[in-house]
Amino acid sequence: MTTTAAPETVEPRPARRRIRLAALAVVAGAVVALVTTVLIVTAPDPTSPPSALPAGCRAGQTPVSLDIPTEKQAQVNVFNGTATSDLAGTVAAGLRDRGLNVGAVGNEQTRQPGKVAVLRFGPDAVGAAHLVRGYVAEAEEEDKVAFEFDPARRTADVDLVVGGQYKLLATSTEMRHRMALLGRPALPPGTCRR
Repeated sequence: MTTTAAPETVEPRPARRRIRLAALAVVAGAVVALVTTVLIVTAPDPTSPPSALPAGCRAGQTPVSLDIPTEKQAQVNVFNGTATSDLAGTVAAGLRDRGLNVGAVGNEQTRQPGKVAVLRFGPDAVGAAHLVRGYVAEAEEEDKVAFEFDPARRTADVDLVVGGQYKLLATSTEMRHRMALLGRPALPPGTCRR
């Protein structure tokens, strides 16, 4: 006599398998829907400008960095705006001795006889220009330092044009004292803090 299994003992395995597969399909679908939603919500809006303005900035203002770099981080190009031979080379050597990175050294076409210095810089170098200013001019010479801000400049270096009223570089200690008197760098016109 042969015994056959009861129908309820043969059928449950395929039924359980189908239930598990259906449950896995539902979970997988939910995960795909969640990931798709996250990607859509966090994706940048293609119609918005490439970079939003920082908080506190208004339309038309250029965001700038007021962070003052260390001497090792500062990059300066030195140009002679006087008739004195090799003044740019002498100032560049002094800045190197103080730990600054000096790039280009040369002569300026336009002479600056009434200035201690002219500092040219862009949005990434407002703090660096402030640091260089501390090395080249005393507080009472503030009106003899010209600042030329170029919002289109995309480098973090500062051009230092040495003028006819320049005397000598400050020591690191003198520079720190001058920086304390000067305070934080000022925002150039038409800019906001990044």
